[in-house]
Amino acid sequence: MKKWYAIQTYAGSELKVKEEIERRVENRGLEDKVESFKQNGRRQYCVVPIEEVITSRSRRGKSNEYRIPYSYDLLVEPNQRLTRGDSIARKQPKHLDWDCMVSEVETLQRVIVEMTNRTEETYLIPTDKRIRRDIRKGEKIRSGVPLTSDKEEKFVVNVKGKIALRDRVKRIEFILEDGSEEEKIIPERYLVKVKEGDEFEEGDRIEKEDVIDSRSSGMVKVKEYKDKRVVTVQPVEKRRLFPGYVFMKMDLPEEEMIDLVDDIRGAVRFVGSRYHPIPIRGKEMKVVKRLAGLIEAPTAPSTPRIEVDFDVGEVVEIVEGPFADFTGEITAIDKEAEEVTVNVKIFGRETPVDIGFEGIEKI
Repeated sequence: MKKWYAIQTYAGSELKVKEEIERRVENRGLEDKVESFKQNGRRQYCVVPIEEVITSRSRRGKSNEYRIPYSYDLLVEPNQRLTRGDSIARKQPKHLDWDCMVSEVETLQRVIVEMTNRTEETYLIPTDKRIRRDIRKGEKIRSGVPLTSDKEEKFVVNVKGKIALRDRVKRIEFILEDGSEEEKIIPERYLVKVKEGDEFEEGDRIEKEDVIDSRSSGMVKVKEYKDKRVVTVQPVEKRRLFPGYVFMKMDLPEEEMIDLVDDIRGAVRFVGSRYHPIPIRGKEMKVVKRLAGLIEAPTAPSTPRIEVDFDVGEVVEIVEGPFADFTGEITAIDKEAEEVTVNVKIFGRETPVDIGFEGIEKI
């Protein structure tokens, strides 16, 4: 009769030990003596229970955020699983609505500043102006900071926030057949080749398709704001539920069991004495099988668990919304809603504020 046994390993070696044991089972023709099961379309002989955990980030922007303008079609939905390289959003090619001629083309440097309430201000700077080197995407910026090296007042930021985007655009003026003028500002990266004097007909393409792909794998979160949507791809980590253990169900003599794991790098021994493995029975093994998905759990979670790196009682800074720049103590954490309650002091009185995980930072 086959029985369950546990093999002790060094932490972090569980999967390598599992692979080597399974290789030995097949090479030694022990398939009939070791219980097998199918997982991810592959026959396996060892069990290493894992759980999926959505990891939060204490600093905004560290969870792979994507700024998606409303001119793009969103190709993902909240709680969708993505793998690296999957498309998140797509901008359709754009075509002209009229016959026209290009009368002027001007290259500009564009800097978009996102304020703490997630609204944006756009600065269009001539190319003869030198933008300061510390004006980089993702960097925080204070009110009163000049964007250009010559500190021209026209390009001094008058809000507090962060640099959401820095790129180059073309300002194009068109003269239509009836003599009227139209102007478009188009990012260089998807503008078709165009120069002064070019003539276009109605329906000609002026903007190429643009696709935003995910740089990582994870779970999708979408938030709507006035100027754009923000898509966050939250990392999903696989955590071993029983670090240092590999489980097998088999019917082998003790000597053959010990020889099966002997000299495997990372494997220590069977649970029990060194030369006498002890079977695992009862509730302990039922827990292992439920967590490994071998038997159904009464209330099995359908989505990955959310893990936060904040604690109740921790003092944090609010970086988003009307209470941005306030500090306060976390009094409650709601993992399902992905929110924390922070007590902030206003007019000498403590006021509880509910805010999302991405809206606070560690101090």
